[in-house]
Amino acid sequence: MAQTKLETLVEYLRRRTARTHVGLWLMPLNKIGHEAEMAVHLGVQALDIGLYLHDKLPTDAEFVRLSAKKVIEILDDVASSKGQSDCVLVYNIDLLLSGIKDDERQQIWQDMFNRFPGRARVLLIAIPDTAIHLLPSELLLGKWKKDSRLA
Repeated sequence: MAQTKLETLVEYLRRRTARTHVGLWLMPLNKIGHEAEMAVHLGVQALDIGLYLHDKLPTDAEFVRLSAKKVIEILDDVASSKGQSDCVLVYNIDLLLSGIKDDERQQIWQDMFNRFPGRARVLLIAIPDTAIHLLPSELLLGKWKKDSRLA
């Protein structure tokens, strides 16, 4: 059960043949900091989810309390909005996930796997392949792979 090639995953997500429209890219370390270039290469929009969240905060907010529900709401907002492309490369999500308890983090991954049908845009979630402690459980990661939604 091999991982899908990144370009193939983007094509697959754009066809919208799967019930849900979220893919997962285990991004090699040498691609960190080059997400915008990768997005151009793939023909998708790049979105730093940390900056996106920051821009949504009230001007006087000093911090945001993250929960599984809040992270899913943020991703749903991105998927439901109009943008530069029908596909969004969402990166720096590891920064959000690192502040979430493990059981809630696993719920986020489960929700990303099962939710977001019929949204305006598909999501390609990029997370460093070395962030093993932030990844879905081995069982769930196997489901992403089996569903051809893992690159």
